[in-house]
Amino acid sequence: MEKIKQLSHIFILILVFVSAAYGQTIKIATYNIYFLDAGISAERKANLQQVIKELDADIIAFEEINNRAALENLLPDSYDIAIIDSPEEVQEVALAVRKPLKINEKRFVYADEKYDNAFPRSRNLLQVEVEANGTMYYFLVHHAKSRSGGRTETDARRQEAAKLIIEYIKNNLADKNIVLLGDLNDNPDDKSLNMLEYGDSTAVGGIDTGEDTFLFDTTENLLDKDYCSWGYNYFYKETTLDTFALTVLGAGRENNKWRSIPNVDYYRDVKVKAILFDQILVSLNLKEKVVRTGVFNGAAAVRGQNSRIKFDNGKLIYTQRGSFASDHVPVWLVLQQ
Repeated sequence: MEKIKQLSHIFILILVFVSAAYGQTIKIATYNIYFLDAGISAERKANLQQVIKELDADIIAFEEINNRAALENLLPDSYDIAIIDSPEEVQEVALAVRKPLKINEKRFVYADEKYDNAFPRSRNLLQVEVEANGTMYYFLVHHAKSRSGGRTETDARRQEAAKLIIEYIKNNLADKNIVLLGDLNDNPDDKSLNMLEYGDSTAVGGIDTGEDTFLFDTTENLLDKDYCSWGYNYFYKETTLDTFALTVLGAGRENNKWRSIPNVDYYRDVKVKAILFDQILVSLNLKEKVVRTGVFNGAAAVRGQNSRIKFDNGKLIYTQRGSFASDHVPVWLVLQQ
């Protein structure tokens, strides 16, 4: 019995030591929810709410949100929402913050129409100032131009956005606690991401061998494991398990293979279609505070039948209301305060 007591005391001391070492933490995530509106099916809503419950994040960036009502229909009252809602836009970005964390202010960056090439469909960069346990963070929620139309045709637009983000951070957020996150529509080794990691618009695409010198891509280690954030639904839509396997062999290599090659037929040529589009980057002063990173692998995020949409004169129309949560799954990190 005495030995058991001693072991219990040792265990308690270990817990105290770990708690002291890490202190308070916050969990941050990004999630592209496929064209979320307030009219989603009951099955899809249930899957999404299960994802958010299991994700259990303090701060979540969202992409492809139709309006505030769509998020309010989904999130529990414990979250406050930062969104700048435009009636004409169907792909808003937003940030949800769980109380008692506090949203201080929000604003668009590069909202002028002359920046629409870099930030299409008025999908402007959203800056949200968040106070968490006495520390101020500056979140930049980004939804980069998709690869629709081919990488050769669209790469320059994502790179233009990266250049503008670099300039904004250097001129306005130097020495701040910065978290840049969202659906970047590129892998960590593509040019737009290397630009952000080095703060250099002349950076080239390819596997980078040096340490990040401007923003630290916390999710690059996930790419090394062939983890993805887009495409799992096509593999696991009929799963009956509680979780799914994150590794998609060759995902990173396949992305690198087709970089800068013109006239690629995505459906014919690209063999591994799952990819790590969703990422979280932090300023270098937060690098050592990143405790762990991951990709959400609860089955509620991937099971169910696809939804289908079309655009008619700029208006989004659902042609099929499916039950799947999204074609993306959340990416997350835990940050020590």
